[in-house]
Order: sequence, then C-alpha cells, then structure tokens
Amino acid sequence: MPDTRQVHELLAQIDRGEILLPEFQRGYVWRRDQVRGLVQSMYRRHPTGHLLIWKTYKPSKVRGAEASEEGSSLLLLDGQQRLTSLYTLFEGKPPPFYEGESLFFDLHFNVQTEEFRFYQKSQMLNNPAWISVHDFLRQGLGTFVSSLHTMEQEQRETLEPNLARLADLDGIRNYTYAVDHVSDEDYTVDEVVGIFNRVNSAGTPLTKADLAIAHICSLWPEARGELRAFSAKLGDNGFPFDLDFLVRCLAGLATGSVLLEGSFLRTPAETLQKGWSRLQPALEHLVGVLRHEALVSSPRDLPTTTMLIPATVYLARQGGRFPNETIRRRFIRWMFLAALWSRYSGSAETKLQQDVALVAGGDPDPVPELEAAILRERGRVVLEEGDLDRATVSSAVAYLVRVVARHRNARDWFTGVHVYDRATGQSAGGERHHVFPRKILEEAGMTDSRRINAVANRVLLTRKAPLEVRKSSPADYLPLVDKTQPGTLRAQSVPLDPDLWKPENFLDFLAARRGLLAEAANEFIASWLPPEGADRHSEQYVRDLIAGGESDALEFKSSLRWDLKEQHVNKVIEAMTIKTVAGFLNGDGGTLLIGVGDDGEPLGLRRDFESLSRKPDRDGFELHLQQIFVRAFGEATASSFLVVNFHQIDARDICQVTVEPSDHPVYVEQKGQQAAFWLRVGNATRSLPIDEAVRFVPKRFGGGR
Repeated sequence: MPDTRQVHELLAQIDRGEILLPEFQRGYVWRRDQVRGLVQSMYRRHPTGHLLIWKTYKPSKVRGAEASEEGSSLLLLDGQQRLTSLYTLFEGKPPPFYEGESLFFDLHFNVQTEEFRFYQKSQMLNNPAWISVHDFLRQGLGTFVSSLHTMEQEQRETLEPNLARLADLDGIRNYTYAVDHVSDEDYTVDEVVGIFNRVNSAGTPLTKADLAIAHICSLWPEARGELRAFSAKLGDNGFPFDLDFLVRCLAGLATGSVLLEGSFLRTPAETLQKGWSRLQPALEHLVGVLRHEALVSSPRDLPTTTMLIPATVYLARQGGRFPNETIRRRFIRWMFLAALWSRYSGSAETKLQQDVALVAGGDPDPVPELEAAILRERGRVVLEEGDLDRATVSSAVAYLVRVVARHRNARDWFTGVHVYDRATGQSAGGERHHVFPRKILEEAGMTDSRRINAVANRVLLTRKAPLEVRKSSPADYLPLVDKTQPGTLRAQSVPLDPDLWKPENFLDFLAARRGLLAEAANEFIASWLPPEGADRHSEQYVRDLIAGGESDALEFKSSLRWDLKEQHVNKVIEAMTIKTVAGFLNGDGGTLLIGVGDDGEPLGLRRDFESLSRKPDRDGFELHLQQIFVRAFGEATASSFLVVNFHQIDARDICQVTVEPSDHPVYVEQKGQQAAFWLRVGNATRSLPIDEAVRFVPKRFGGGR
C-alpha cells in the first residue's frame, strides 16, 4: 500500500533534509502554464498524480545536500517538478536541490472568477479581486483574515464574500499525495535509474540527453556537477553550453557516436572520465578561436551549437588544439558553411552522427569530406542574391551577415564604435537598425512587413539610432553618415548610389543590397581557405589574412615607430616589432602586417613615412626596416628568413613581413639585459624563462645554439 502525505508535510520533509534529489535527476524544466495548471487542479481537488521515492541505505550522490551516512535516505524519483513549484510558492525560494533556469513567483488568483493567471499589470493593477497566490500561501488563511480590517474598504468588500474560495486555496497545503516507495534492498542503482526513466516519460518528455545524464550519474555520480561547473566556467566567456551539448560531445569522443545509445550505454565510467578530461581543454580552445578569430562571441551568434560538436570532438582527439593553421582555418570555414546551409536541420541527429564519425575516423584533415557532404545535400555552397530574398533576422543567412559585418570592421554609423571588440572577443553591436524606417516606408505605401523587416533592410549598430534618424528617409541621413563615418556604409554592404536611398526605390535598394551581402559573404567564406599555391605576397592574400584576424601565425601592428597615442617616434614600438619577428623565427613562422590596427582596420604608414627625415616614403621605410632587422638578427638571418612587401589596402600603404621558421635559435639583445629568447604562443609573443628555453631549443632545432 502506498504511503500518503499532505503537501505541508512533504515541504517540511524537504526543509529538514529528509527528502533529497538523486544526482541523476534532471533539473527543473516546467513552464508557467504547467505551474498554473498544477495549482488550478489542486484547488479543484483534481488528481495530479502520485510521488515515487527511493529509500536507500547506501549513501548516494544527491543534489544540494549530503545523503545520510547512517540509516536510510529518501530520494525523490518522480515529483520533483511539482514539489519544486509548490515549495517556491509556499516558501518564496527554491528548495535546496533546485537546479534550473526559471522559477515562477507571480501566480495570481481571482477570488470572484476563480481564475489563476500570472501577473498582468493591465488586468490586475488596482483590481482587488486579484491576489498573489505566493503572498497568500506564505501567510495562510488565518493571518490573511485577521488583516482584513487593515485593508481598503473596496478590497475588503471584494474579499469578505469570497472567504470560502480563499479557504479552498489555502487548502492546497492539505492536498494529499500517494507516495510509492522503492528500496535498494529490492533494486540495483541501474534498475532504479530505469524506473526513473520510465515514470518520467509520462510528464515533460525526457530527451535522450536527460536519459544519458541519468545513466552517466549512475556510473559516475559527480558527473552532473562537473558538467555544470564547466558550463558555468565557459559561460564567463560567453558560451554557457547546456548539458545536452556537453553530453553529445562526450559521447562522440568516448565512442565515436552521438546517438546516446548502444555502445554509449556500455561505456565504463573510467572511459567517460578520461574523455571528459580531454574534452574540456578542447572546448576551451574552440571558444577562444570562435571569439577572437571567427568573431563569434556567444551561441546567440549561431543558428545552432550543433555545428560545433564535430570540431570539438576533432580537437579533443588531437590533444586540444588544431594541428596547424591550415586545418584550423578549414574548420572555421566549414562551421560557417554548416551554419549557412542548415546542415543540421531536418534529420539533425543522423547527419551529426555522419559528421562525428568522419572526425573520429583518424583522418588528420576530415574537412574536405565534411564539406563534400554539404555540397551533396545542397548542390552548391556559393550564396546567391535570391537566397536573401525571404531571409528574416532569425534565419541562418542573417547570422552570417552579422558575422561578416564584424570581420569587415563595421562601426556604428552615429558613434563610430566598432560593433565587435576583437581584443575582448565581445559583441558591442546588438541593435538591428532599419535603414529605411517603417514609418517612412508606410508613408510611401509599403506595408509588407516581410520586406520592411528583411535582412537587406537591417544593419548593426551599438545602440538605437537617434530619434530623428528613425523618422528620416535614408536619402536625408545617409549622406551625413557617409561623410562623418567614412567607410561604414561599405563595411555593411550598403549600396552607395544615392538614388537607391529614396523611399520610392526601396525594392531596388533591397535587390542591390542582397547582391552586395551575398558577394561579401562569399568573399568571407573564401577568405578562410586561400587557393592552393596562392601567392603569399599578393594583395588578395593580405586582404584574406586581415579578414581572418590575428592568430598564432599573424600579428597586426598599427605602426613601426610612430606612437599614435603620444604623437611622436617611440623606439619601444620598434622593439615590439623585433620581438614579434623573433617569436615567428623561433616558432613556425608567420606574417606581420604593419599599418593595421588590432581590430583589422587598415591605418596606413603615412606617419611612419613622415617620421623618416631622409626618405619619407616606401623606399625609406623599407631601408629603415631592413636596417633594424639586420641589427637585431644579423644579415644572414634577415636576408634568409624575412621577406618585406608593400600593398595598398583601402588606399592606405601596408607593410607585409613574411617570416619563415629559422633553422637556428634567434636571441634578441636588450640594452643592459641578458639576451632573450622570444616565442609565439597563441596570439601573443612572450620571452621564455631560461629553464623553458633550455628545454625548448633542442626539441625545436635539434642541437641548441
């Protein structure tokens, strides 16, 4: 026979730590309507199911408390969502075992109509018939009645005739649940997890990941806590991946399958734990690549995080880093293609499994096969103007358009602030401004919301445009934008023909901008993978490098010797250039672009040229640069491993220094200090301490000095 417990008894048991939650349980997932439905059913004394409790004498990992070391513990298998909702309403706080995203305190009750609704200001403000369920249940009927005399007359006259209904509401605390028990004297942990999975399938559906986490926790009780802690850590960098994502990555790494069945369910705890230790540095590295190279600041910049799973599994199998720059750039390109062409729409799990099998198959560069799968499915990977015709701001192509704008160094049209901070890896441009305001279009006879809200009529700003702009025709405000913020229209692929800025030419503007957006997107995708045999000293190659952003093989320097802040020649800046080149020489080589800001904006070399008294031009600059290289590294090294070229990017001179890996260790003499050994580490150059240099040099060069 099942036990019976009233709600107030169950809540007291939770307070006393007698009812606990096993770690394999998922978190709180109920929505507002489910909470409302529960309370409404209990008020009407309708059945709301029963509870299932696991009585165990063996200490088990629980959430938010410790299981009893002596005697038995009562672990809640079925009823978490209901008891969490009730505890929140009665106590005004979550229970100790709470884990979830949202709790709901603002449920209200109409004493005249007996309706339950969540707070709506327009309906409930100054309406005495509506009372807060939470406030009422916390104080109880007796306290509530005793306070009636302190209320306004209108409120008292509304409530007093309905005290019977309030008594029924208060009676929820005495609502009785049947409580079934299972005991570990009769069932193993695996069997209890199976019971949990079956009984919970009748409520809010359990996902495969929910079941997988329950299975993992039965083998490795600390798993949920570790996954959530790591998710919170990544959340500090803008990527709080959910447990579903992490579990599928873990499954793909441990078994080569993301299906969360079969081989995964037979995987021992030790294998899962080892996989988890390999997965964490891989995902941290990928987040760094996304933020600082791909300019993706959070999952909100992607149509789905599923596209990141194959890359994560690949990285974990490669020791946490991409083997080289080429493969890293290939993967970034593929991830953007997978997002653009909705690789994981439709039969997402089947296609994800195919892709994870490819990256887990041992091929050091599986990207060509990954791209071939998209090509077979879509027939092409080149974006066309027509693909943007019906694109909304939430479509896959819209996500790509926003990222492309960041790579083109888009700035706010009215403040000049960049919409993406490359240094911090954070977006500053969340405002989607209408180029043609709705009011202007409606006055011109355009009422089609799909056209008005089209991607081609949106640009990124860091904040709302000034009010007068939001009421103006582009023909009136864009000329000023083009004058005061040069280059900002081009950066977001806005047609520069003033005739297209007139409201009567809105449809022509959309068509022209769709074409420019498609062209910019295709150039962006192509920039991640320069053609085989491309000239590394060509202007197009340099443009592609700038578009890809700084990396362990690429550094931008605003100037060679001119201090842009202090407005004078600064030898310290020259020394920083020497250190960067030395780091490339001692490592795998790389490219230094002088005259390019940290954010990729071409700044040019004009002030550097002017600082050279003898020959204030390219020739004088190159001569000076060669001289400081020879002084720092010697003539043999400077002539053998360094190549200097110049390019014009957006009408500004840029200097490209291509650095080949040296065949011997290169040390930089510093005035008054011991010679230093510089090495490129990630996106930075650092001086190795003597002990690290002693270990590194023989491995890199095979014979030391």
